[in-house]
Amino acid sequence: MEYKVSNVKPAVQIHTCRNCKHTFTGKICNQCGEKVFNETQLTAKHFFHQVIDFFWHWENKVLKTIKLNFFKPGFVTKENINGIRVPYANPVQLYLVVSLVFYLVVTKVGVSDYTPSFGDHHYYGLSGYAAFKWARPLDEKVVNAIDSAWTRKGRIMQREIQDELSSNLQVDGSFKLTGRNNTDSFYIPGNKTNVYAFRQMMGARWTLFHSTVGTYGKTLIFLLLPIIAALLLLLFFKKLKYYGAALIFSTHFMVYNLCFFMLHALINVAPRYISENLGGWMLKPFLYVFYNDWISPVTNFIFGSEFEFMHFLFWMPWLFVAIKRLFNTPWWKNLLISFFLSKVFYFLIYGVLKKIVIAVTIWSMH
Repeated sequence: MEYKVSNVKPAVQIHTCRNCKHTFTGKICNQCGEKVFNETQLTAKHFFHQVIDFFWHWENKVLKTIKLNFFKPGFVTKENINGIRVPYANPVQLYLVVSLVFYLVVTKVGVSDYTPSFGDHHYYGLSGYAAFKWARPLDEKVVNAIDSAWTRKGRIMQREIQDELSSNLQVDGSFKLTGRNNTDSFYIPGNKTNVYAFRQMMGARWTLFHSTVGTYGKTLIFLLLPIIAALLLLLFFKKLKYYGAALIFSTHFMVYNLCFFMLHALINVAPRYISENLGGWMLKPFLYVFYNDWISPVTNFIFGSEFEFMHFLFWMPWLFVAIKRLFNTPWWKNLLISFFLSKVFYFLIYGVLKKIVIAVTIWSMH
């Protein structure tokens, strides 16, 4: 019998893995995942090809995952939970990339929803909700603790300024204050140095707080992930089963939230052809429908303030679709759960996270 060359199967090449010494066929070791090595991989051409290939595929994965997560809520989460992960960006990598972009955008734009001002800790306490009126002593204790830390930090700063002044007193007990270029100066009486130190402290404390709080406000958002995941696991423990699955869901929700917030921030700084920001103008139709003189008592009771309602507008639809896609629950149950999660998420951001950010900022001030 004659055989054509095309009918002859090539001999299977067996490789020995240079990492674990396992023998295998193909291009990748099925024991440790090491690729077959060839000296051509040491060339500059191959090196730059790998760099370009990595960024090209990685960027495509990230953008694709963000797009699907934004427009098809719950789809990427379901794929991840079902073990289909290669086509999409890893949830952790996705969150890190989006949070980095969020940090840069918000820093440039200067939007402050996640950057509290001192005094914000007096608002959005747990006792502000009718069912938790009993928590008022706890809220007051937290507020008083932050206020005490703020006062204590001020006293320390004032004492340091006072000590510096005392070490530079003149013979007559006064303090000589010299300008930056030593071109002019004036004297502060010794009995007025305490007042001067207090005023200097007030300005320095505010400046130091505002220069630091933005960094913590944009980076400590990740603290919400495990809390939201625990809540999701509690609500859907029969279907999620594992805390890791709830963390994936929580991460994708947070990625959506950060992306939407960035989009809203960019809209707000768009060229202003009207007397107010574009974001506020876009929100007006909803406020006209839900916060007019007839409906506002109901919407205020259900959603709270207009500011809180704005967040419900972009959280609830995403959660509603995602929960339906993941768990196939009835629409009325979806509506209740998405409303409840939005309410809790709002409290976590403005009632918990902002207080933590303010406390950490005061603690870290030097």
